[in-house]
Amino acid sequence: MRRIIFSGILLMFLAQGTFAQNFGMQLTPEERAQMQTEWMKENLQLNDSQLVKVDTLNLEYARKMEKIKEINGNLSKLKAAKKTSEEKDKKLKKLLNEEQFKFYLDKRKEMQKKAKEMANERKKQVGVEQLNK
Repeated sequence: MRRIIFSGILLMFLAQGTFAQNFGMQLTPEERAQMQTEWMKENLQLNDSQLVKVDTLNLEYARKMEKIKEINGNLSKLKAAKKTSEEKDKKLKKLLNEEQFKFYLDKRKEMQKKAKEMANERKKQVGVEQLNK
């Protein structure tokens, strides 16, 4: 059970954008890529050249992550998403300077921690609801 929950959380963040689905919104890969690009533009102070390249990269990988959703099996999805995320990071590292890339990785780590906390909280709530029935 833990593996499934952890896999789901990790996939959620690797897919970068499925957070919105938790709130009833279905985002297209294009919308997720646009959100990522806007966040990066604002938080990483991208120059014009970086912005164009990052926008293209975000769209490419948002589309790849969308295809991963069709894979059967949580572990298979997790492995594919992790591989795809690592590929994107390698390309992103070449586009950003060292400071920008470190900031990006730090913020992603923070988001993953928050997602895990939220999942644990939801798990507790579900458990309480089960007891109340």
